[in-house]
Amino acid sequence: MTFLDQFSVVLLDMNGTFMFGHDRFGPEQDYFATYQAIGASRLTRDQLMSLWLPSLAAILEIYDTPARFDDFPALSEVFRDHGAGKDDVADLEQLFAAHEIGDVPSTHAEFITATAKTHSLGVVSNICAHPSTWLETCASAGTFAAFKVLVFSSEGRSIKPSSVLFRRAMAAFPVESRVLFVGDSLERDIIPAKALGMSTTWIAPRGSSHPAADRVVTSLPELAQVAT
Repeated sequence: MTFLDQFSVVLLDMNGTFMFGHDRFGPEQDYFATYQAIGASRLTRDQLMSLWLPSLAAILEIYDTPARFDDFPALSEVFRDHGAGKDDVADLEQLFAAHEIGDVPSTHAEFITATAKTHSLGVVSNICAHPSTWLETCASAGTFAAFKVLVFSSEGRSIKPSSVLFRRAMAAFPVESRVLFVGDSLERDIIPAKALGMSTTWIAPRGSSHPAADRVVTSLPELAQVAT
Protein backbone atom coordinates (compact mmCIF):
# COMPACT_ATOMS: atom_id res chain seq x y z
CA MET A 1 0.00 0.00 0.00
CA THR A 2 1.32 3.42 -0.91
CA PHE A 3 0.77 6.74 0.83
CA LEU A 4 -1.53 7.80 -2.02
CA ASP A 5 -3.78 4.77 -1.50
CA GLN A 6 -5.12 6.33 1.70
CA PHE A 7 -6.87 9.12 -0.19
CA SER A 8 -9.81 9.44 -2.53
CA VAL A 9 -9.12 13.04 -3.57
CA VAL A 10 -5.79 14.65 -4.49
CA LEU A 11 -5.67 18.43 -4.84
CA LEU A 12 -2.64 19.96 -6.53
CA ASP A 13 -1.10 23.38 -6.65
CA MET A 14 -0.06 24.17 -10.24
CA ASN A 15 3.00 26.38 -10.82
CA GLY A 16 6.06 24.77 -9.28
CA THR A 17 4.13 21.58 -8.56
CA PHE A 18 3.28 20.19 -11.99
CA MET A 19 3.84 23.17 -14.30
CA PHE A 20 7.28 24.68 -14.82
CA GLY A 21 8.94 27.42 -16.84
CA HIS A 22 6.24 29.77 -15.55
CA ASP A 23 6.33 33.37 -14.27
CA ARG A 24 8.79 34.69 -16.83
CA PHE A 25 8.77 38.27 -15.58
CA GLY A 26 12.47 39.05 -15.21
CA PRO A 27 14.26 42.09 -16.67
CA GLU A 28 15.63 39.94 -19.49
CA GLN A 29 12.16 39.40 -20.96
CA ASP A 30 11.24 41.09 -24.25
CA TYR A 31 7.61 41.89 -23.51
CA PHE A 32 7.17 43.84 -26.72
CA ALA A 33 8.22 40.82 -28.77
CA THR A 34 5.59 38.76 -26.94
CA TYR A 35 3.05 41.52 -27.46
CA GLN A 36 3.67 41.32 -31.20
CA ALA A 37 3.67 37.52 -31.15
CA ILE A 38 0.13 37.42 -29.75
CA GLY A 39 -0.99 39.59 -32.66
CA ALA A 40 -1.27 42.92 -30.82
CA SER A 41 -0.12 46.12 -32.49
CA ARG A 42 -1.90 49.15 -31.03
CA LEU A 43 0.94 50.17 -28.72
CA THR A 44 4.54 51.10 -29.47
CA ARG A 45 7.29 49.54 -27.35
CA ASP A 46 7.54 52.67 -25.19
CA GLN A 47 3.76 52.90 -24.75
CA LEU A 48 3.58 49.25 -23.78
CA MET A 49 6.36 49.44 -21.23
CA SER A 50 4.96 52.62 -19.65
CA LEU A 51 1.81 50.60 -18.87
CA TRP A 52 3.39 47.23 -18.25
CA LEU A 53 6.18 47.93 -15.77
CA PRO A 54 4.18 49.86 -13.13
CA SER A 55 1.29 47.39 -13.48
CA LEU A 56 3.59 44.41 -12.95
CA ALA A 57 5.21 46.09 -9.93
CA ALA A 58 1.79 46.74 -8.42
CA ILE A 59 0.65 43.15 -8.93
CA LEU A 60 3.78 41.75 -7.28
CA GLU A 61 3.42 44.12 -4.32
CA ILE A 62 -0.24 43.29 -3.76
CA TYR A 63 0.49 39.56 -4.03
CA ASP A 64 2.72 39.77 -0.96
CA THR A 65 0.37 41.99 1.07
CA PRO A 66 -1.59 39.89 3.61
CA ALA A 67 -4.38 42.46 3.82
CA ARG A 68 -5.09 41.82 0.13
CA PHE A 69 -5.25 38.01 0.25
CA ASP A 70 -9.04 38.26 0.03
CA ASP A 71 -9.08 41.44 -2.04
CA PHE A 72 -6.77 40.65 -4.93
CA PRO A 73 -7.59 42.67 -8.06
CA ALA A 74 -8.21 41.32 -11.54
CA LEU A 75 -5.48 42.08 -14.06
CA SER A 76 -7.91 44.28 -15.96
CA GLU A 77 -8.31 46.49 -12.87
CA VAL A 78 -4.58 46.91 -12.42
CA PHE A 79 -3.98 47.72 -16.07
CA ARG A 80 -6.79 50.28 -16.11
CA ASP A 81 -5.50 51.83 -12.88
CA HIS A 82 -2.17 52.39 -14.62
CA GLY A 83 -3.59 54.05 -17.69
CA ALA A 84 -4.55 51.26 -20.09
CA GLY A 85 -7.47 52.03 -22.36
CA LYS A 86 -10.36 49.61 -22.74
CA ASP A 87 -9.12 48.60 -26.21
CA ASP A 88 -5.74 47.52 -24.80
CA VAL A 89 -6.74 45.63 -21.64
CA ALA A 90 -7.51 42.32 -23.37
CA ASP A 91 -4.14 42.37 -25.16
CA LEU A 92 -2.33 43.10 -21.91
CA GLU A 93 -4.11 40.23 -20.18
CA GLN A 94 -3.07 37.91 -23.01
CA LEU A 95 0.48 39.18 -22.74
CA PHE A 96 0.52 38.48 -19.02
CA ALA A 97 -0.79 34.96 -19.54
CA ALA A 98 1.90 34.28 -22.14
CA HIS A 99 4.57 35.01 -19.53
CA GLU A 100 2.82 33.46 -16.54
CA ILE A 101 1.97 30.06 -17.99
CA GLY A 102 4.56 27.30 -18.31
CA ASP A 103 4.51 23.69 -19.47
CA VAL A 104 3.75 20.35 -17.85
CA PRO A 105 6.70 17.93 -18.23
CA SER A 106 5.82 14.50 -19.63
CA THR A 107 6.76 12.81 -16.33
CA HIS A 108 4.27 14.96 -14.45
CA ALA A 109 1.57 14.59 -17.10
CA GLU A 110 1.96 10.82 -16.91
CA PHE A 111 1.65 10.88 -13.11
CA ILE A 112 -1.52 12.98 -13.33
CA THR A 113 -3.07 10.75 -16.00
CA ALA A 114 -2.29 7.58 -14.04
CA THR A 115 -3.48 8.97 -10.70
CA ALA A 116 -6.75 10.18 -12.25
CA LYS A 117 -7.65 6.53 -12.87
CA THR A 118 -7.73 5.80 -9.13
CA HIS A 119 -8.39 9.19 -7.51
CA SER A 120 -10.46 12.32 -8.03
CA LEU A 121 -8.10 15.17 -8.89
CA GLY A 122 -8.35 18.92 -8.52
CA VAL A 123 -6.24 22.03 -8.96
CA VAL A 124 -6.05 24.90 -6.46
CA SER A 125 -3.75 27.54 -7.87
CA ASN A 126 -2.81 31.17 -7.51
CA ILE A 127 -2.64 32.62 -10.99
CA CYS A 128 -3.25 36.17 -12.16
CA ALA A 129 -4.33 35.48 -15.73
CA HIS A 130 -7.93 34.34 -16.06
CA PRO A 131 -8.11 30.72 -17.31
CA SER A 132 -10.12 31.87 -20.33
CA THR A 133 -6.96 33.57 -21.64
CA TRP A 134 -4.82 30.43 -21.70
CA LEU A 135 -6.38 27.17 -20.53
CA GLU A 136 -7.70 25.86 -23.87
CA THR A 137 -4.72 26.98 -25.92
CA CYS A 138 -1.67 26.22 -23.76
CA ALA A 139 0.65 23.43 -24.85
CA SER A 140 -0.39 21.29 -21.88
CA ALA A 141 -4.15 21.81 -22.24
CA GLY A 142 -4.80 18.07 -22.52
CA THR A 143 -3.45 17.43 -19.02
CA PHE A 144 -6.20 19.51 -17.44
CA ALA A 145 -8.88 17.13 -18.72
CA ALA A 146 -7.80 14.75 -15.93
CA PHE A 147 -9.00 17.13 -13.21
CA LYS A 148 -12.54 17.09 -11.90
CA VAL A 149 -12.30 20.60 -10.48
CA LEU A 150 -10.12 23.58 -11.36
CA VAL A 151 -9.95 26.44 -8.86
CA PHE A 152 -7.91 29.42 -10.00
CA SER A 153 -7.53 32.56 -7.91
CA SER A 154 -8.07 34.74 -11.01
CA GLU A 155 -11.73 33.67 -11.06
CA GLY A 156 -12.35 35.59 -7.83
CA ARG A 157 -10.67 38.00 -5.44
CA SER A 158 -8.94 35.57 -3.04
CA ILE A 159 -5.46 34.11 -3.30
CA LYS A 160 -3.79 31.41 -1.25
CA PRO A 161 -3.12 31.20 1.68
CA SER A 162 -6.73 32.35 2.07
CA SER A 163 -8.97 29.40 2.88
CA VAL A 164 -11.49 30.50 0.23
CA LEU A 165 -9.84 28.66 -2.66
CA PHE A 166 -9.26 25.48 -0.67
CA ARG A 167 -12.87 25.41 0.53
CA ARG A 168 -14.15 25.95 -3.00
CA ALA A 169 -12.24 22.91 -4.20
CA MET A 170 -13.25 20.75 -1.23
CA ALA A 171 -16.91 21.60 -1.81
CA ALA A 172 -16.74 19.78 -5.16
CA PHE A 173 -16.29 16.42 -3.40
CA PRO A 174 -18.29 14.46 -0.83
CA VAL A 175 -17.68 15.64 2.72
CA GLU A 176 -16.39 12.21 3.73
CA SER A 177 -13.63 12.30 1.10
CA ARG A 178 -10.09 11.67 2.28
CA VAL A 179 -8.22 14.61 0.80
CA LEU A 180 -4.51 15.08 0.15
CA PHE A 181 -3.13 18.48 -0.83
CA VAL A 182 0.19 18.68 -2.71
CA GLY A 183 2.11 21.90 -3.25
CA ASP A 184 5.53 23.49 -3.32
CA SER A 185 4.83 26.51 -1.09
CA LEU A 186 4.90 25.93 2.65
CA GLU A 187 3.15 29.24 3.43
CA ARG A 188 0.57 29.29 0.64
CA ASP A 189 -0.11 25.56 0.21
CA ILE A 190 0.91 23.28 3.05
CA ILE A 191 0.18 25.30 6.19
CA PRO A 192 -3.30 26.49 5.12
CA ALA A 193 -4.28 23.07 3.75
CA LYS A 194 -3.27 21.41 7.02
CA ALA A 195 -5.22 24.05 8.98
CA LEU A 196 -8.35 22.94 7.09
CA GLY A 197 -7.82 19.32 8.07
CA MET A 198 -6.29 18.00 4.87
CA SER A 199 -3.31 15.69 4.72
CA THR A 200 -0.37 17.30 2.98
CA THR A 201 2.64 16.59 0.82
CA TRP A 202 5.24 19.31 0.45
CA ILE A 203 7.41 19.41 -2.68
CA ALA A 204 10.72 20.66 -1.35
CA PRO A 205 14.46 19.92 -1.39
CA ARG A 206 15.48 16.62 0.17
CA GLY A 207 15.89 16.95 3.93
CA SER A 208 13.19 19.60 4.31
CA SER A 209 10.62 19.15 7.07
CA HIS A 210 7.80 21.01 8.78
CA PRO A 211 5.08 19.93 11.23
CA ALA A 212 2.38 20.85 8.69
CA ALA A 213 3.84 18.53 6.04
CA ASP A 214 2.84 14.88 6.40
CA ARG A 215 5.23 13.88 3.63
CA VAL A 216 8.00 15.65 1.72
CA VAL A 217 8.99 14.72 -1.83
CA THR A 218 11.33 16.38 -4.26
CA SER A 219 8.92 16.11 -7.21
CA LEU A 220 5.32 15.16 -7.85
CA PRO A 221 6.02 11.84 -9.65
CA GLU A 222 8.02 10.69 -6.60
CA LEU A 223 4.75 10.67 -4.65
CA ALA A 224 3.66 7.49 -6.45
CA GLN A 225 6.45 5.59 -4.71
CA VAL A 226 6.01 6.90 -1.17
CA ALA A 227 5.10 4.14 1.26
CA THR A 228 2.41 4.42 3.92
